[in-house]
Amino acid sequence: MKPKYIQIVSLAATIVAGTALMTGCGTTAGYKQADKTGAGATEFREEIINGKKAIDNTMTALGQVAATANKNPRAAFEQFSKSLANLESAAEKARKRGAEMKAQGQAYFAQWEKQMNEVKNPEVKHLAMQQKAKLQATFDNIKKYTEPLKAQFDPWLSDLKDLRTYLSNDLTVTGVDAAKGLFTKTQAEGMEVQKSMNTLVAELNTIAAALTPADVKNK
Repeated sequence: MKPKYIQIVSLAATIVAGTALMTGCGTTAGYKQADKTGAGATEFREEIINGKKAIDNTMTALGQVAATANKNPRAAFEQFSKSLANLESAAEKARKRGAEMKAQGQAYFAQWEKQMNEVKNPEVKHLAMQQKAKLQATFDNIKKYTEPLKAQFDPWLSDLKDLRTYLSNDLTVTGVDAAKGLFTKTQAEGMEVQKSMNTLVAELNTIAAALTPADVKNK
């Protein structure tokens, strides 16, 4: 099997070929839409990274609630509540950015399909459609990572919110001590969520590299 970076370079080369064919139809809209889609993947990746940081902050704050249970956990609880609110906001931004990236990709491939209908040479058309199919398969592959992550993240976030509600009504020593098992479970599950995020980030890096030329990304 080829190393992943070679696969990325190969895929990027096919995109250059495909967009060059589209410009042969008298328009530069194809590669501009590709750039927009690549930028969308990069922005989605950044939102996922921000979400990982928000998880770190929330888990740290939750740990402080447990650590200060024998003193005064109120300040730690307030920080936990604030961090959890920030996590909810980061999750919503990531969902929105993911939906935007999906829409951009759909527009890109639809435009590519439409422009290929204007190509007369059957060999050129066949080549272009082959390259489109390869890239679209890679793009659609994102669902293999986003859908399981959502199924993992949503119930975990719901549990955190339930824990916040519980603690808001019982910040006594016995109340916090009774919930420490839930603290440990929630933190362990948070680490698993972050692992899934890492996998998605890697896939988004692949998509962005394939769609966006290096000299454009570095400007």
